[in-house]
Amino acid sequence: MFQTHISADFLRDESRACGTAEAIAFPRNLAELASDLREAAEHGSPVTVQGARTGIAAGAVPDGGVVVSLAHMDRVFGVRVDDDGRAFAAVQPGVPLAVLRRHLAVRESSGTAPLFFPPDPTETSASLGGMAACNSSGACSFAYGPTRNHIERLTVALADGDTLTLRRGGPAAQGHRFSLVTDGGRTLAGELPAYVMPNVKNAAGYWIRPDMDLIDLFIGSEGTLGVIAELELRLTPHPARTLGVLCHFAEEASVLAFVDAMRRHRREAEPHLLTALEYFDEAALRLIRASTPQTGLLLPPHRPHWCCALYSEWALAHEAESGPEPLMADLLAACGGHADDAWVAPDSTSLDKMKTFRHAVPEQVNAIIAARKRQYPDLTKLGTDLAVPDDRLRDVMDLYRRDLRQAGLEHVVFGHIGDNHVHVNILPRDMRDFAAGKALYRRWAEQVVAWGGSVSAEHGVGRIKKDLLAVMYGPDGIAAMRRLKAVFDPENRLNPGRLF
Repeated sequence: MFQTHISADFLRDESRACGTAEAIAFPRNLAELASDLREAAEHGSPVTVQGARTGIAAGAVPDGGVVVSLAHMDRVFGVRVDDDGRAFAAVQPGVPLAVLRRHLAVRESSGTAPLFFPPDPTETSASLGGMAACNSSGACSFAYGPTRNHIERLTVALADGDTLTLRRGGPAAQGHRFSLVTDGGRTLAGELPAYVMPNVKNAAGYWIRPDMDLIDLFIGSEGTLGVIAELELRLTPHPARTLGVLCHFAEEASVLAFVDAMRRHRREAEPHLLTALEYFDEAALRLIRASTPQTGLLLPPHRPHWCCALYSEWALAHEAESGPEPLMADLLAACGGHADDAWVAPDSTSLDKMKTFRHAVPEQVNAIIAARKRQYPDLTKLGTDLAVPDDRLRDVMDLYRRDLRQAGLEHVVFGHIGDNHVHVNILPRDMRDFAAGKALYRRWAEQVVAWGGSVSAEHGVGRIKKDLLAVMYGPDGIAAMRRLKAVFDPENRLNPGRLF
């Protein structure tokens, strides 16, 4: 049921963009969601689908029409274990990641085997439906992959209120042709786009492969093909212990050498699993230290030769003393680092502090931009989401450093370096800086695509990065995506203006 009073909170998301809408609905279950979509269809209203509004690509910001918020579809139905011992959690799309984690912790406290859901975006308030819609990931996707890898079943509501139920290993495309039968008995058939996705971490556009499992059409489609109404998530046995290590370096070249060495030699630490490699440049370390009054984080005393750092995280297979530390020490020495410059988090308390360290950078960046917006209301940060193949990591870091130095732009570089996916956050001081930063971002995207990379590795395209998706796939690819959308949403009413 739609209501015309809309709180301002539902007209914006973490992108800081703000929109307009005529009405909003808060369905509580699949039947109410289908009814709301049918009502919107009867009136020809465009529909903006919202989860927790934690995205930074303005995907949840309405542009007229009506909003369907999934915030009240927030039930965890339960956990099942199949005959092979695999565990799955059934949830509604509005369940926040933090709530699922608490549910699994309570279940563990009752004596059941410890389980967890590996995708780990920075915002644990992100909704599980939103994570699936954007195929979100995070630091530990280095080992576990993005949300797509952990979805067993979806129920999807289409623009007209009909539904589809899709299970992993179910209906598949025949080459690039596909056909699906809705729960209402209709057949939807069409042709998949012929573009080839880059072989890197990627959340840009529709996920397409010949003979693909058709559940993957909807994961990462950003609500443009259908609304995710229910999910069954594949859970993973919890590691015996998690170890975090923060290594400081005197120069960026040593970090890049260490990343390469860790990726090449990580199997020597088995059965322990390297789950994350996160980078912090000198500006990022300064911001983290400046965040201490807010976070209460006690950091090791700064040393003059520290100019950057690498955080690594390990899932330990057992509690024994033999872990990855000897391997790390050898590789560190070979790459110009030193064990004396490492900070180890061997227990849950110190690990929590280190995770706070990891998450402090974007929070400080947002605070800086919020202060500058008081003078320049249209100002925003410019945060890249580009990923490249392994053999282009040094090239892309050189590209960023050279162009930023020449442009004289204030910036911070941090993030998922293990996946060749660092975030360059440009902090414009005025609108001239903003324009220069946008031009740089566009030029970087063109080069990254030429190297076989992605313009959006984890944050999706939304409304903000549509021009970059066109750089990646060209006019023919975008036209093919439009034809695919028209099969499921012929009137283009579901999240119009996203992707293309």
